[in-house]
Amino acid sequence: MKTNYKKHFAFTCALVGVIMITTIANTFAQVAKDNLRPAAIGKQGMVASANPLASLAGQKMLANGGNAIDAIVAAAASLNAVEPYMSGTAGVGYMLYYSAKDDKVRSLVFGGWVPKSFKTQSLKGEAKAADGAGHGAIETVGPKIVAIPGNLAGWNRALEDYGTMSLKEVFAPTIEYLENGIPITEFDEAMWKGTVERVKPHKESVAILFKDGENPYEIGDIFTNKPLARTMNRIADEGIEVFYQGDIAQQIAAAFKKDGGFITVEDLAMVPGRVQWTEPISIDYRGYKVYNNPPPGMGIQQLQTLKIMEGFDLKAMGHNSTEYLAHLMEAIYFSRIDTDKYVGDPDYVDVPVDRLLSDSYIDGQRKKVIERVKNRKIAHKSDFTEAELELLGNLKDNMDPKYTYATTSLSAMDQWGNAVVIIQTHGGGFGSGYVAGKTGLIFNSAIDWMEKTPGLANSVEPWKAVGWCVGGMMQFHIDGKPEMVVGSPGSFGILQSVPQVAMNYVDFGMNIQDAISAPRFRWKDELGSVPAKEIIIETRVDNEVLKSLRQMGYLLDTSLGDWSMTVGGAQGVSVDRKTGWIMGGADPRRNGYAVGW
Repeated sequence: MKTNYKKHFAFTCALVGVIMITTIANTFAQVAKDNLRPAAIGKQGMVASANPLASLAGQKMLANGGNAIDAIVAAAASLNAVEPYMSGTAGVGYMLYYSAKDDKVRSLVFGGWVPKSFKTQSLKGEAKAADGAGHGAIETVGPKIVAIPGNLAGWNRALEDYGTMSLKEVFAPTIEYLENGIPITEFDEAMWKGTVERVKPHKESVAILFKDGENPYEIGDIFTNKPLARTMNRIADEGIEVFYQGDIAQQIAAAFKKDGGFITVEDLAMVPGRVQWTEPISIDYRGYKVYNNPPPGMGIQQLQTLKIMEGFDLKAMGHNSTEYLAHLMEAIYFSRIDTDKYVGDPDYVDVPVDRLLSDSYIDGQRKKVIERVKNRKIAHKSDFTEAELELLGNLKDNMDPKYTYATTSLSAMDQWGNAVVIIQTHGGGFGSGYVAGKTGLIFNSAIDWMEKTPGLANSVEPWKAVGWCVGGMMQFHIDGKPEMVVGSPGSFGILQSVPQVAMNYVDFGMNIQDAISAPRFRWKDELGSVPAKEIIIETRVDNEVLKSLRQMGYLLDTSLGDWSMTVGGAQGVSVDRKTGWIMGGADPRRNGYAVGW
């Protein structure tokens, strides 16, 4: 194969520019005292993802003349190799895209569907009780819990409608990573060890995801997935039809039938037709138009939180002060109750979006927030002993010691003004832990996000879209153009992390990197535990504030220390409209890295 030295030289120069421009980023923005890194800076484009090799894959597309869609699809696909525990071709996701050409924001839902023949009764364990108590002991791994995957169809739809490159071009970095290998980081090692039990039951999974078929990968090892490299090569050469209707679809269906799963060729064939652009939902917030994905995503919770908080003078309260955090905690508390009650596939349930975002409804929710904060202050327990406060400060985290949930986010902008953010997931760590036959494809566990009790908004039904917390992304526009895009993983904490980052940026004037790095919290409100009772909070929040919140009766879990991936892994991009400089931020809580040029 003839090497294109001109392209290699151009890209090398671009990378040198990245390094140089990043070192002077602090001349453009003040870095928060607890930040670990400056923001990335660029003029031609920016990609922010949860892994530097993914961001580099996207930046290669920009350097070769591609746009933001080409870049983000290349980055998203590369996660098959660099974040196989978080997402991949057999995962599910959402996209929020602003097209400069159309001057329009559009939402693309490829969030997975319940297989037509799915039966809750086939799962081990029992669904949660009719009164809503508990989540039950339903199995969360294996082929039975897999939703029909939509990522590939989503990537392809975006490329066909708004990209400039072919699948073969944007998949090239992915195939190279899968074939030749990527180095395992400290974070990767933790994820591998935390999810080992999800993989163990499946022979094909162990062969790929265990080093030498025996042990989890460790820092410094090189991970490859050659079977998936072959599968991705075929998709790149033959198109997505081979995955959804052709030979690969037949292999997938045969494996699921053999191993007791539900996905069939009929299920796979319906996906490309279901992946269509739709209208986003939006609000006005302090002069910005804020966009999010519509149901079945739960992004409405983020918009409700912002609208409630818009009624308070946040600057006067002070960033991460007792007053600010108490009001924000209560705003999130009430918004989460709504998503738990109302949000599901709009083809199956009536989701009252307009009512839930109406001024009158938000005013009512804000009054509830004020009342709860007031009551907590009245019940202020100044007689807490130091020992009691210490006990409250050392609640042991029971959220997720084995990385039950695994999601990722990516954001990109280009020189033409296009802006895009993706959230995609396997559901759990390494998804269901299941690899179908010899395809190398790691399948999601997204049905675990759905209610197994019939009659609820998010209950499982054949071919119903998975109702889940993805939708955890926002675009902030001013004067009709995007200024900032951001998304975050983190299970149901997704819906809490992104508003905190957004308010850090909008209300407190932080740059995108500082806004992401600042301390965060989240309620422990997984499926079946709403309303939540405890809060995880990073200990970089002032100790006197933590003490005051505990005295107000908040049960704070500070056992995860100063930095915790449990509060998300946000990636975002912003642009200065006057100068055209683009700034990227990535979360140091994971392997996040932003690359601009």
